[in-house]
Amino acid sequence: PQGGQVEGWVTLVGHDLASDTLLEGAADLARGHMCGLTFHLSPTEADVAGYMGRRGLRPVAHLSELGVLGEHLLLAHAVWIDEAELEMLLETRTAIAYCPWTYLRLAQGVTRAGRHGEFARRGGRLALGCDSVNAGDLADVHRAAALAVGLTRDAAMDPGLATAKHGLDWATCGGAQAVGLGDRVGSIEVGKRADLVVHETRTPAWRPIGRSDLNLIWGTDGRTVRDVIVEGRIVVRNGASTQIDEAELAAKAREAQASLLSRAGV
Repeated sequence: PQGGQVEGWVTLVGHDLASDTLLEGAADLARGHMCGLTFHLSPTEADVAGYMGRRGLRPVAHLSELGVLGEHLLLAHAVWIDEAELEMLLETRTAIAYCPWTYLRLAQGVTRAGRHGEFARRGGRLALGCDSVNAGDLADVHRAAALAVGLTRDAAMDPGLATAKHGLDWATCGGAQAVGLGDRVGSIEVGKRADLVVHETRTPAWRPIGRSDLNLIWGTDGRTVRDVIVEGRIVVRNGASTQIDEAELAAKAREAQASLLSRAGV
């Protein structure tokens, strides 16, 4: 249900694997239920080639013709987009989930084609992601924010173009707006949920303490997180989950790994 800790979204795979009827129906369903729609688009040039070959249009242009774009839509990746597509996303307030480590890990060309910093600078709704562990490895929004800022600065060779404050915004308020939760989470203020992350500052990464945005984006990562509070409930205390037995889960993971490798003959 809308407003709960877990909400349902309409989710497709993307990558030119959905028919026009399915795309239009998914958008109608999301709008009708006041929820989000998400799917992958253009992490590589393959999506562009596929859409051009089948439809004679680039991916975002095709979605625009179908009426799928809009504030309900969060596109994962959108690395390979041209100026016209960028304008369409901005005009329709379509959001992008940016997972920079994945594109480097898989060599998908973000340093050549990525325009995410420009998208955000021009008013686009940008959220940070880490992708699945089989593509993005370590799920740490601090690392994603630092890389997002660094790539933006380096692409333009302008260190003032993106700052730690931008990275912190993409990881908090801006990201919350992009996923349609800006009225509920993303900042510490009256009326929003009690979602807090507490860092242990008695560590080398935090000494001496200076500007918090610089520390959070450039100086540290998730390893200094001490406590996490979600809607007033402590889910991590002193670096350990209060919701699961981590040692038991690790043991089950080792057993599952051994079983999988054995069955695969590895």
